[in-house]
Amino acid sequence: MMNMGLFSGITALLFLATAGPQALAGNDSPVPAVSERGCASFEDAKCISCERRDDQIWLISARGVPCLSLDDPLDGENLVKNLKYWRYSTQDSKWNKSTLENLQADDTQNMQSVVWVHGDRIEACEAFDVGRQMYRELVRCTTDKTPIRFIIFSWPSAKTLTRPIADARLKASRTLSAGIHLAGLLKTIPQEDQVSLIGFSFGVRVIATALHLLGGGDVAGATFTDPVIGHQKYRVVFLASAINCDWLEPGHKFGKAIDEMESLLLLNNYCDRILKHYGKLYCHCARRGPEALGYTGMTISHWPEADQDRIRQFNSSGFVGKQHAWRPYIYSPQLMSMIRRETLGETVVSP
Repeated sequence: MMNMGLFSGITALLFLATAGPQALAGNDSPVPAVSERGCASFEDAKCISCERRDDQIWLISARGVPCLSLDDPLDGENLVKNLKYWRYSTQDSKWNKSTLENLQADDTQNMQSVVWVHGDRIEACEAFDVGRQMYRELVRCTTDKTPIRFIIFSWPSAKTLTRPIADARLKASRTLSAGIHLAGLLKTIPQEDQVSLIGFSFGVRVIATALHLLGGGDVAGATFTDPVIGHQKYRVVFLASAINCDWLEPGHKFGKAIDEMESLLLLNNYCDRILKHYGKLYCHCARRGPEALGYTGMTISHWPEADQDRIRQFNSSGFVGKQHAWRPYIYSPQLMSMIRRETLGETVVSP
């Protein structure tokens, strides 16, 4: 019989369940002024040299945005106007509040955008630090000087409810709203820009929701009023994906998402102790519930050969072990090398 303490720890981080539409908007408190001392220090003298002069680091938050009405068609402009924007200044080492207009005005020619979406139970203030660490590791070994605009997409994932399963189901519903707002944000990026997306665990569902919408799909019956035509495809990296293993297949929940991907790298973990019990989010016995994509991988042998060529999968258990955490992925030189190549392209030189 499973120890109840272990069960609570597992279910606290289990993801993806069905919840009512009333939970679609997160009620995390908005992030406080980031220059306050309450936020963790980001400084690491050894990494300062990694931040190239022409790069930009942004945090865009969907925390505290008004509830979405899915009865009405989605308007891309309305989706981004209530988001909160910060830009990191390397000169004074702090985050400064900004606007969408500044984000668009600061877009330079040939700039590459990379969007990072964190997983569950990340506090509003913590999202800044987690994103900075991801950026540092991403650019650490790059020789290509193409400017990078690194965007941390923060969504309401902080612990809200005491009961772990109830809390996980609430977060599952919030990823839909977060994904819709992310889709609106992606529509604001110029079509000529190369855009890459990296998601960990529950952040995978946020990205999948966004790409499904951009591909013409619907979320809870809602679609865009202004379809995206002729936009660029996305390079995508999913780490320990906490979504059903069949959701990206054509005709399934996020079946339109795969059409929006130029390439997809799945870093799975067949020993992940959290994803192993993923099915318990749906029923008491994990064996009767669906399995997580990050635990089983994706079955693509029946897909057209052209689609198979766009998808790469790798079992990361030899580097990550049984843990379900983002740090082992980005601090593994081998795994981070794969993430860099997929995200930044073949011109990247890694160790």
